[in-house]
Amino acid sequence: MGTAGTIVAAGLAGCSGDSDSTPTDGEQSSDGGSGSTVGSTDSGGDGDYTIGFQIGGLQNSWFTALARASEWYADEIGVELNIGDGELDPTRQVTVARNLINSDIDALVVNPFDSEAMAGPVEDAAEQGIPTFSVDSVAASSDLNLYTAFGNYEAGQRAAENAVAQLEEQNGAPEGRLVEVMIQQSAKLGVARHEGTVAGLEQYDDVEIAGEIITNNTRQDTTTKVTNFLQSDSDIDGFVCHAITTGNGTLNALDRQDMKAPKGQDGHKIISQIDAGSTTLTAIDDGFVDVAIDQPVHFYGPITLHYIKEYLDAGKDDSVLPSPGDTVESDAMSFESSAAQEATGKNIWAENAWAPGEVQETEDVDDVPWFRTNSIRVTEDNYDADYLWGNWITDVA
Repeated sequence: MGTAGTIVAAGLAGCSGDSDSTPTDGEQSSDGGSGSTVGSTDSGGDGDYTIGFQIGGLQNSWFTALARASEWYADEIGVELNIGDGELDPTRQVTVARNLINSDIDALVVNPFDSEAMAGPVEDAAEQGIPTFSVDSVAASSDLNLYTAFGNYEAGQRAAENAVAQLEEQNGAPEGRLVEVMIQQSAKLGVARHEGTVAGLEQYDDVEIAGEIITNNTRQDTTTKVTNFLQSDSDIDGFVCHAITTGNGTLNALDRQDMKAPKGQDGHKIISQIDAGSTTLTAIDDGFVDVAIDQPVHFYGPITLHYIKEYLDAGKDDSVLPSPGDTVESDAMSFESSAAQEATGKNIWAENAWAPGEVQETEDVDDVPWFRTNSIRVTEDNYDADYLWGNWITDVA
């Protein structure tokens, strides 16, 4: 594997989002949006437990899917869920978490863009006896009770290997020049996706990493940086994109450079991407995106709430939580909600796309069990499946 060229830019930390200002397809706004305040969204439940949930930002459809699925399941199990909108801003997210801690909750769920910055609120919660759980991205504190997410390293590796498979199909051999289009490296998940991508590509001697472009996880920034790259080096076979933002921005850049062609046509540039929102699914159908490695985001909240309720019911007994080395099979948990069915017109949890869950130690954070969910490979064969969040989020965002 060869490497060449790096373009670096600092920006907001983030997950898999990008928006322009309104809740769109998993896209993060560069200005943070107006957002809502702590407690502005709740499950409407009147249960025995009140759980605070700091969401990355409701201006982003990926996080909206996380929030809505959590609300629907909280209603189903009789738990009151108070959602605080982090407005796609790491500083705001810390404030939201601290406000939730002071609002008489029984447990806290955090979804940080900045892993280190969220350690303080987690430690504050622990001092007050409030158990804290992390979803999607981990807070860098050993006081966490459980972290739930898919494997970002594995997703990066799978995206890279799928790109090489497409190279082999298109070029007749696993050879060619690929560009890695990254999100910020300030969040542990961004680093993990990069490291997984490199590991997936370095096993192929004839695959060159022609460039590594670091974006601030917005479509606009990605469009600009990829356009600039293509103006200096257009002899590219494809891209490994680390988020919906970077995939959408890369497609925009190809379009600007008159280099956008569907699969099967001359000039097609391979795109293998992490995460799949509604625009991604459309692009797969149209042949512009070859494959996506998606997260079962609408299971993250329900899985976490399932374990929070068991933990609180057991008097905060750690033995009810999964431990490193455990494998959680699909029959261990099932989820349903009449509200979800009514809102989406689909049975979004009909297939346990999260399973199996492999429990291991959280990387770089001691003593925190990580419930690592499965990931979903999305291609032209399954892009329209009900269990993909991108197929229902536009109806409820």
